[in-house]
Amino acid sequence: MLIDELIKKKANGNSFQETNVKMKLMFKGVMPDKITDESPDSEEIIAKIYDVAKDFNITLNN
Repeated sequence: MLIDELIKKKANGNSFQETNVKMKLMFKGVMPDKITDESPDSEEIIAKIYDVAKDFNITLNN
């Protein structure tokens, strides 16, 4: 859900920005298309998502 929130806040429906966010996550080692709601939470992955959000000046609510 954090990834979805990050993409929604950054992209605002812009498909280029959605790709931009996903690429940034992949550079950090997070594969956004492979993470589902059933994926186990990992402190490392969560930290990386918050790090990307910080890079984009995005505040995540979750």
